[in-house]
Amino acid sequence: MRNTVSLLVLFFLFAQLFAQEKYFSLEDAILGGAKQFRLKTLRQLQWRGDSESFTYVDSANGGLALLQDGIKDEPPQILLALDSLNADLEAYGEKALSNFPRLTWANKHSLRFILQNKWYEYNVNAKTLSLVNQIEGEAENVDIEPHSRRMAFTRGKNLFIAYDPERTYQITFDEGEGISNGSNYVHRNEFGIYKGTFWSPRGNYLAYYRLDQSMVTKYPLVHIDERPAQAEFIRYPMTGMTSEQVQVGVYNLKTGSTVFLRTGEPRDQYLTNITWSPDEKYIYVAHLNRDQNHMRLVKYDPENGRAVQTLFEEKDDKYVEPEHGPIFMNDDPSRFLWFSERDGFQHLYLYSARGKLIRQVTEGDFDVLSFLGSEPSGKYIFVTAASADGLNRYAYRVKLSSGRMERITQNTGTHAVLPSKNGRWFIDRFSELKTPSRITLLDEDGQTRRILLEAPNTLTDYALGQVKLGSIEHSGTRLNYRLILPPDFNEQKKYPVIVYVYGGPHAQLVRNTWLGGTGSRGLWFQYLAQQGFIVFTLDNRGSANRGIAFEQATFRRLGTIEVEDQMAGIDYLKRLPYVDSTRIGVHGWSYGGFMTISLMTRRPGVFKAAVAGGPVTDWHYYEVMYGERYMDTPQANPEGYAESSTFNYIDNLQGKLLLIHGTVDPVVVWQHTLLYLQKAIQAGKQVDYFVYPEHQHGVRGNARLHLYQKMTEYLIENLK
Repeated sequence: MRNTVSLLVLFFLFAQLFAQEKYFSLEDAILGGAKQFRLKTLRQLQWRGDSESFTYVDSANGGLALLQDGIKDEPPQILLALDSLNADLEAYGEKALSNFPRLTWANKHSLRFILQNKWYEYNVNAKTLSLVNQIEGEAENVDIEPHSRRMAFTRGKNLFIAYDPERTYQITFDEGEGISNGSNYVHRNEFGIYKGTFWSPRGNYLAYYRLDQSMVTKYPLVHIDERPAQAEFIRYPMTGMTSEQVQVGVYNLKTGSTVFLRTGEPRDQYLTNITWSPDEKYIYVAHLNRDQNHMRLVKYDPENGRAVQTLFEEKDDKYVEPEHGPIFMNDDPSRFLWFSERDGFQHLYLYSARGKLIRQVTEGDFDVLSFLGSEPSGKYIFVTAASADGLNRYAYRVKLSSGRMERITQNTGTHAVLPSKNGRWFIDRFSELKTPSRITLLDEDGQTRRILLEAPNTLTDYALGQVKLGSIEHSGTRLNYRLILPPDFNEQKKYPVIVYVYGGPHAQLVRNTWLGGTGSRGLWFQYLAQQGFIVFTLDNRGSANRGIAFEQATFRRLGTIEVEDQMAGIDYLKRLPYVDSTRIGVHGWSYGGFMTISLMTRRPGVFKAAVAGGPVTDWHYYEVMYGERYMDTPQANPEGYAESSTFNYIDNLQGKLLLIHGTVDPVVVWQHTLLYLQKAIQAGKQVDYFVYPEHQHGVRGNARLHLYQKMTEYLIENLK
């Protein structure tokens, strides 16, 4: 008997050891994150209106269901089974759903969702489904108004409102080429713009963008799926060229008339952060000049379109970047919060509705990243802020009268918090380097009352490389890095290195979260580690969430400071005894592609191989809104444009360089890499090249596995 037990113990120990030695296939690494390695979570987790109950979608009784849980440690109850919802939908002629649509609590009794441009509401008490409104025919940019139950939408160039299932009215009638109304694609989605229509709080007005690109140069995207190939012309304003003109229209639903805000000259200014006052009396617009160094917040009268008052202005020698509109707390129209980087870090400021600064609410050498809400009395607000080193995310309670900040979440790592309406409870989604996901219920003191979910590590059976976070000092600044070692790492061996780089604004690659912030590429990085590579990433100056001086260090000289910082990372790697400095490769996409080519040619001989995807090769050929913010115009900054152009360093090219591009990329147009090829040919330099026909800035669908196979094989072939 004792021998049998011993054999069983040995068997299980051997099985466990064997399981931990599993390696990914490339298909696992690229597609598995959305399939077998997806982390368990509570989907559609949200508070139920203003109650102390919350809901989420999960499996129950052999199927999917919307479950309700609460602050008490009691079993969750089923509010709505998917089978029941499908039975109700069948009565409206809908096909059965395999998953829940996106649900939103209209109040504590009713859920709303959009399905095929039909607006449904489900009353959980009465257990009844009703069709609220619907749009017949094609529709884009659908925007619902909950009080009047109307739906704004676009069709072609124009804007429509569905008053009810029987009545739809067209409210704009533009037919001119290059003009659109209500589209979310305004100012190329910079400045926090993600929508093109803005319902007033009571539904009496609909504000919208009218975009006129008729003066913008046409740009051809060539589609090869037809015989002969066809050109699709988009409007693409390149740096220094004529830009679009935008107006803000306000449609009055009571009178059926439209006024346009009198936003004045110049016409190529940027209009953003459109926000209604809670009482509908005013509409606020942030004006940003084309140089992007002067912002004015202006209050308008929606009845006549006249400017009532310029509330305040912000200027900066480099750039101002408003991305958040005024935040009116608890429907109080007399004061609002405003995000600003004016003191060097992004913080919140409290203003009266007349534009008087009441106080700076948050302050310190860290960035406040988001406003989470306020409790009903307005005494406290809740925010998410980065740690001073940028690696962690914490939730805070902030006393509005004094700015005193109390940290709600204590553990080092990344917290994403949902406060209840009464401000007494918090649902905390937490992750850190070695913790995949934990969802907890916290009380108002930040104490854990319940663990709602401890997500199992779906990678337990796989041989993972150790992920290390660290920092180096360069030019008086700490730069964060992530290092992934091979799973069978041996300090006595020499390993090749792949540097993964982005390096541009609005991005942070190194964070204290699961697998070190590797995101969707995390399993690919682990696959590369399993192939015997060290994978290294460094966040250089110019990247996000470390204050404005850190971000603006690259102004007018993109590719220079970033390369210097990345080379400080390379110097660190070369000092490691287990790094083979003769086998270092680099890869990046978009801005990271620009950085890849810049590193390869501005520091020749350092990198043996490189893969640059969708790269900017010269900022002359990039769009106005993003390009001019960081580089000014080519006319104003010819030296900076020349210094940053990858064309000017082609003669330095050593080693192997693979360029990849989508042929109908509307973001970094195909011309970038075609011109690079032309310059390389003229310089007598050999470059490898691969295109993805009919793909845009990212390679999606079935071709994604092909892309990663191409890149992986190239790196292995040239670095191993």
